[in-house]
Amino acid sequence: MELKTHEVAKELGMAPRTVRKWVQKYEIPCRKNDYGHYVYDEEALARLETLKANSEVAGALDVDFETDSKEVHLENMNVRSEKSKAFDHQLVTLAERVSRTEQMIQQKADEVVSYQLLQQRKEIEELTKKVDRLESMLDQLQAPAKKMEPPLIFDQPPQQKRRNVFRSIFGL
Repeated sequence: MELKTHEVAKELGMAPRTVRKWVQKYEIPCRKNDYGHYVYDEEALARLETLKANSEVAGALDVDFETDSKEVHLENMNVRSEKSKAFDHQLVTLAERVSRTEQMIQQKADEVVSYQLLQQRKEIEELTKKVDRLESMLDQLQAPAKKMEPPLIFDQPPQQKRRNVFRSIFGL
């Protein structure tokens, strides 16, 4: 059974880049195919699984397998405490930055909401003015119009009778 790097990484639950680094760093025996890609056999896979299971390697600590285990343990404790302090400081700094960012986001969200409310209020006022104008126009249109009465015949000046018109037409 021969596996490629991405298959091994998937099986171990880690990144392919990490697998390649471990192969180079810890000189895990594996061969390269014709294309220059690593090909892993069962022995290499078992060694990688052991390295992953080992908490010192999984924690990305430098361990020299040829040194005495007591010396490695003491060095790891010192490195771990220094790394732990540095990590704790980074973690606190990161938490503070996240907190500040959250506050800035909240403030920006409040500003956006305030601006939107002001815009909506302005639009509502404009619409209210338009409605008032339309109501006044409707009132004017619905108001009873003055009735235009036809002029009375008696109000007109009397016309002169034309008696001679018939005589002139008929020649009488």
